[in-house]
Amino acid sequence: MSKAESKSEPNKTVINISGMSCNHCARRVEDSLNKLPGVMEAMVSFNENKAIIKYSPEQVGLDKLKDTIMNSGYEVTE
Repeated sequence: MSKAESKSEPNKTVINISGMSCNHCARRVEDSLNKLPGVMEAMVSFNENKAIIKYSPEQVGLDKLKDTIMNSGYEVTE
């Protein structure tokens, strides 16, 4: 695989979230993440307290994803 082709490969990450109290909370975080340039898909589970995000690392970084969750009013946990 060439270097150019490897850049087009999306990353996938799981971020644990605390502070959500309902499915509406999860939807708010999910909508915020999905609006970010470079996010291909974000799924947030209230029941599992986590976000699964597929994104382009050339367009958005892990720090920006975490900041977006925190700016939505929730905590990122390790």
